[in-house]
Amino acid sequence: MTGARGQLRLTWVATGETVAAELLDDEAPWVCAHVRKLLPMEYDAIHGQFSGAEIFVKLDEAHPVPEENLAQLPLPGELLYFYDPGTNVQSRGTAMAEICFVYGRGVVLRGPEGVPTHASLFARVPGDWKHDWVEFARACRRVRFEGRARLRIEWVE
Repeated sequence: MTGARGQLRLTWVATGETVAAELLDDEAPWVCAHVRKLLPMEYDAIHGQFSGAEIFVKLDEAHPVPEENLAQLPLPGELLYFYDPGTNVQSRGTAMAEICFVYGRGVVLRGPEGVPTHASLFARVPGDWKHDWVEFARACRRVRFEGRARLRIEWVE
């Protein structure tokens, strides 16, 4: 790919911690195009229960997108699009979609009952979670102990 990649900004609304993520248009073009259509978005982020150091937002509308750049062992700073057509044990037959953000090591994407799952990797925050975006990672961790927090995701002009 030539030239600069497009960017998203993730911001914790109440406290202001923010990071910019580069879209992986060359690796997940369909997913990136779909996410762009959804922007800007603002949802309550939830901490994952099954996967580890990840937060996610559940989207109001679930749309299937071709699976691209699938990952099960994402790295800190990666954003993923997850879609379930309503077949998992907790979905009650209703389709659902999420955007997940991994903020620490050791994440293994898992669904209900610990079933391994995959999601489409579509963006990445450059740098290191221990040195470059420490405050944002700490804000993600707070969601685990303090509960939901409002997260804004928007296109960087």
